[in-house]
Amino acid sequence: MAKKIPKKTTTVREHPLHVPVSKNNPTGITIRDRHLRRLNGTYLDSTEIESIFKNYDRKGLVFPTKGKLKEYKNADKYDEVIAVWTDYFNKKFNVEPPLDPDVVKALIASESGFDSDPLRNRKIALGIAQITKKTFKVLQDPNGEVKEFIFKGFLQKDLKNPNISIPMAIFWLHRKRETATNRLQRTPNYEEIILEYKGLLNSSTKLKDKALEVFRGHYVSLKGK
Repeated sequence: MAKKIPKKTTTVREHPLHVPVSKNNPTGITIRDRHLRRLNGTYLDSTEIESIFKNYDRKGLVFPTKGKLKEYKNADKYDEVIAVWTDYFNKKFNVEPPLDPDVVKALIASESGFDSDPLRNRKIALGIAQITKKTFKVLQDPNGEVKEFIFKGFLQKDLKNPNISIPMAIFWLHRKRETATNRLQRTPNYEEIILEYKGLLNSSTKLKDKALEVFRGHYVSLKGK
């Protein structure tokens, strides 16, 4: 299970703040009260995502398997994005065993077939990883269940950008590892984490079996088993 990240805030002292000059404030200076400020490292916004990906140390980076899911024309297009963000969150949360990038790739194959804007389920989920609108709200809520690390300043349309939705999905997989652990009272395997991501871990329907069959088929193909 991922280690819980302490909430990182600092108290900013009372300080002068420049504001537009007005009749009520001819000096253009007001006093800002003491307040809490969230520190870098506890959230990702679009600028941080772009910067981390661009500058990430790729030495020794583990990439998902390529050339195996030939039924999808874009199957290998996002391998670098998957590799960087899988490694980033594995290190950030210090999880053991680390998340396998092939699990992420097989998940994406099962969710969208690597289509960045699939037509299905648009009222419920969006993007290459089919992140639900409900999950999207959770990921950005500074007072919600993942308040120790949130995604900040995104719109629903941003989920159609794989460079944004893939790191969100990988983070959410780590969160689903935690919730699956709590449900099962033991460490879940990859298939159980995937089912929790899909909201089907406790389901007894045929939909659960079908979802697992599709994911398993892709994962086995990637591993060459």
